[in-house]
Amino acid sequence: MNTIYKKTLKGVEETSLRSQGLQLKFREYLKLVDGVKSADEIQRENPSLQEVDTALMVLKDEGYIEVLH
Repeated sequence: MNTIYKKTLKGVEETSLRSQGLQLKFREYLKLVDGVKSADEIQRENPSLQEVDTALMVLKDEGYIEVLH
């Protein structure tokens, strides 16, 4: 998946303040979203992470990230 995501304000707040109570496993994925790397690049650089696409869809659906490209 060549989609590039960026954090929303909610995502930035969660990363810095942990204010939304996001599960730890999703917070790990959220930290990797930088508005530059595609989902494929995130997966390649973090081969130990499972189901990157699924985690990113959850973060998008819950308003932590949004599609940049």
